[in-house]
Amino acid sequence: MSAQPDATSRRLHYWDFSRALYLGLGIPFHAAVIYSLSHQWSVSSPDKSVLLTGLADFIHTFRMPGFFILAGLFSMMLLDRQGAWPWLKSRLLRLGLPLLSATLLILPFQIAVQSLALAVQGKIVLADVPAHVAAQLSHFGEPWISHLWFLWVLIAYCAALALLDWLSGRVSLRVRLESLVDWVGDNRVLSLAAFAAICQLAAQAQTVIVGASPYYGNAVINYNLYVIFFGFGALVYASSRLHDLLLKPGVGSLVAGIALVTFSQTAHADLVTHTLKLIAAVIGAALIVGFISNMAQQHFSRPDARVRKLVDASFTIYLVHHPVIYVLATLFLMVDLPPVLEFAIIAPMAALMSYAIHQALSTNAIFLLMFNGVRPKAARTGPTASPGRPLAARLARPGR
Repeated sequence: MSAQPDATSRRLHYWDFSRALYLGLGIPFHAAVIYSLSHQWSVSSPDKSVLLTGLADFIHTFRMPGFFILAGLFSMMLLDRQGAWPWLKSRLLRLGLPLLSATLLILPFQIAVQSLALAVQGKIVLADVPAHVAAQLSHFGEPWISHLWFLWVLIAYCAALALLDWLSGRVSLRVRLESLVDWVGDNRVLSLAAFAAICQLAAQAQTVIVGASPYYGNAVINYNLYVIFFGFGALVYASSRLHDLLLKPGVGSLVAGIALVTFSQTAHADLVTHTLKLIAAVIGAALIVGFISNMAQQHFSRPDARVRKLVDASFTIYLVHHPVIYVLATLFLMVDLPPVLEFAIIAPMAALMSYAIHQALSTNAIFLLMFNGVRPKAARTGPTASPGRPLAARLARPGR
């Protein structure tokens, strides 16, 4: 795919910008959860902040939903162009190699920093840090997944999408998805009832799973709840009708989205309230993501070298910002500053240091492949379109 637009094809730069934005928002999110009252992070400050708790909770409501919507859109676009199995093999390289590299090189470092943070807080003695690190390294648990969970989940979603394309047979999956969107549009009441029923079943399943195992139950739910957004992104690619709807939300929709996600974070006492919260969370996130997509289309539809650099760096930044924030959070355990001031220092420092690490890694072809999954000067992958044609038709490979 050419990154240079011509008379018949233009790159949809706003999707590139949006994808980089959602990955980049991981920095203020993780910097805020250090001081959160509702998140228990690996390196947490004893000083908490209501403001930063609200910031972390808000970012969390739409950041990963937005990322997975775009992941579904890009995945369906490339699958439609390349075919299921060639695309899946490229995905395994693009996602699997950075996952392996980060697991072997980043996560052990994080575990060591986390153990040191416990010593700084007085929860373990400094002399016991090596033994604590060895114990963590030799037992599989959350530290061996950490922020890389989204890669495990994304690989699973991609495999499922390739399987669906294979099961689709002679009629392409894109065509079937487009037909599904049209059917939903023609049967809105029935579709809304089905959506509510699915949310009710999900609420019941969540209660049962968490009741059986609070720790692993929550992990299973948190790692799999984004499938609805990934699927929605695939539908957005397939249907220009849905694509245009996603880009429609304005300020009113943003306000409604914020209200819905705020409601979704309140406590629930029964199944009905729990179901309503799930419905509100999904619709609210979609409205916020739609507003961001609308703004991105208005302001980032043209080539911009600065945005291009951020897009290229966003994947690596996401992988390395986590250990960077671990180190900064541990250092700030040794001083006594207001949480908001510490956050205001940590977030920009983490962003700058992570980008600098990407720049250093990108000078070496092997490192770039290990931590970004791309070869130097490889054709950049992003959706392209030509004016006046449905989205999938603009992107689809002839004959598919």
